[in-house]
Amino acid sequence: MTRFPHFPVVPFSFRRACASLFALMLLGFTGCSSTSGGLQLGRGGSVQELHLFVMPVPIASTPGGPPDGMAVRVFASSKGRATGGLIRDGKLEVLAFDGTVGGAARQPQTPTRAWSFTATQLAPFARTGSLGTGYELPLRWTGTRPAGDRLTIVLRYTPTSGPALTSVPGVVQNLLK
Repeated sequence: MTRFPHFPVVPFSFRRACASLFALMLLGFTGCSSTSGGLQLGRGGSVQELHLFVMPVPIASTPGGPPDGMAVRVFASSKGRATGGLIRDGKLEVLAFDGTVGGAARQPQTPTRAWSFTATQLAPFARTGSLGTGYELPLRWTGTRPAGDRLTIVLRYTPTSGPALTSVPGVVQNLLK
């Protein structure tokens, strides 16, 4: 006959305390969806890193129409802060290059397409979650469509004073051909 090991009886108050601690930890790790508050960069705080998340999903500006754009998610952070914050000044540019482009030194002088946003224009696109505040930017492609199999996306932030900051390039499949 198999005997099951005997486990000590844990007092009810200890179990309740553990459950309460677990619930508090869960609440602490979940993100919120408001756009108020959070780290504010610019005018006192400085943007020191740009983080680009490219969603390789084409979007159509008209329902049922052909894909004519894509979406990117942008996070700006400062030294010592791992989460994204609101950009309060300067200009953010999203640059698209037709094809795969290497490091910053090898980028063409002129991107195939560029989108520019002031801090005021970015405000409606701000979203706050577990990674901090970021911007979900729908980018409509106008004019000649890219011909290559891949697109390289680069962010460039130009503060009101100081040097411009460039992100690491993101490469995605070209779904706009």
